[in-house]
Amino acid sequence: MRERTRLVLALTVLVACVALTAPASASAQAGSAATCPSTFDVLHDDKIDGLSLPQGPYTITLLNSSTLSCAAAVDLFRQFLEDFDGKLTRPWRLTVSTRTFRRGSSSVGFTVAPAGSNTGGGGGGHFPHGSVCPGTFKIVQNDHIGIFHIPKGVYTITLLSVGRITCAQASSYLTQFLADFDGIIPNPWFIDPETGTFMRGSPNVGFRIKESVGPPNPHGGGGGSSTKRCPGTFRVLHNDSVGKLKLPRGPYWITLLKGSRLSCRGASSLLTRFLDDPNGVLSPPWVVVPRTGTFTRGPGSSTGFRVKQA
Repeated sequence: MRERTRLVLALTVLVACVALTAPASASAQAGSAATCPSTFDVLHDDKIDGLSLPQGPYTITLLNSSTLSCAAAVDLFRQFLEDFDGKLTRPWRLTVSTRTFRRGSSSVGFTVAPAGSNTGGGGGGHFPHGSVCPGTFKIVQNDHIGIFHIPKGVYTITLLSVGRITCAQASSYLTQFLADFDGIIPNPWFIDPETGTFMRGSPNVGFRIKESVGPPNPHGGGGGSSTKRCPGTFRVLHNDSVGKLKLPRGPYWITLLKGSRLSCRGASSLLTRFLDDPNGVLSPPWVVVPRTGTFTRGPGSSTGFRVKQA
């Protein structure tokens, strides 16, 4: 009799457990695909992990409305577009053929598709109130600003907000930052390397760069540098200095100044001579600007070269 009672009790508990878990399972499966009510504006031709995204409005559709909200999908799509190298980070993966973004093998994700017309709503870029600068900025060789590495190529500049700085100023700032010797850009500027964003003391003031995709902008503008970087690198064998310019040991790029009549061999020979001076003092008329690592044959002269750690 006791055994029969125990069996009945066990069956009762099992049925109760099934009854408790069944509604939760049904609830987890209740969500379905849902199209978000507003479109998302991609501000310029862009690319994410091989997926080309021409400028224009896009419709976002959730894979499962119970596992992701429209607000979250919009923010994720914005983050993916802002990423500097355009590569998704795990666990997110992309199926290019269906424009589907999915977190691992789960039902968390969304698809995007060009919309027929703009119905308002989201906006691409770090700050939707900014504007894309006309033309492009060309970086003629692989470069870096501190730990932020920038491959050679053609870049689009997007202002974070309108009216704070102009496109011409953004191009000028980028040129200055690329010329900076130690990669520590002046206060109050700071860099977010993950998104390629330069901010002047505030997340609303500054600009963002990203490699340009699609056909060139026909409306001109843009910037860049026509200076010539010498092939190979120059190695400083030990921590050294020339005047007030400190040169930690390691490989350096040598870049000839625009209009300079120096050859790469001549610049390398001059740098060797400057480093060999036991007092680290430049002989006139040569001068050095420590902030940019620039050596010129007198103040304001175009004859000279710039050095930067490779």
